[in-house]
Amino acid sequence: MPGTLSFAQDLGAQVRRARAEHTDPATAVADFGCGRVLFRGRITDVVRRTVAGFARGQAHLAGVEDDSGSVAVLEFQNEHLIARVDDTLVATVPDLICVLDIETGEPVTAEAMRYGFRVAVVGLPCHERWRTDQALALVGPGYFGYSVDYRPLSAALRVVAGPPERGVPG
Repeated sequence: MPGTLSFAQDLGAQVRRARAEHTDPATAVADFGCGRVLFRGRITDVVRRTVAGFARGQAHLAGVEDDSGSVAVLEFQNEHLIARVDDTLVATVPDLICVLDIETGEPVTAEAMRYGFRVAVVGLPCHERWRTDQALALVGPGYFGYSVDYRPLSAALRVVAGPPERGVPG
């Protein structure tokens, strides 16, 4: 997708600026990518298994700060594919589900998640090209074996975040 490398570089600059200004890196990432912070929590359990050469599993999170009392579950297959908060589906592929260290904004990959990590889960809307029927057949939840429909994250964010064209390029 055009602009992907520039977007990644600019996103990193946003994280570095948030650190320098002692502001919240997760909010900086969400704002820059026209997304939102979906959940803040502490990882309470990670279950992994290898299926057909892929690391598949779930991470369970207990809410902190404004999300105290809530729970989240992240489903992954080498990357974060499905996010639920209190049993409500809040994000799916192809939208990006980014897990960041709550203090530094450093990414926490599916492989790196460990018990006790404090993380922010950020949803960023994907490029509109990934929302076509043909693209969803290749990268949507069904492709990975999930029986949920893709619901664009940007549709819920448009009023809050502004124009949808500033989503993630690729």
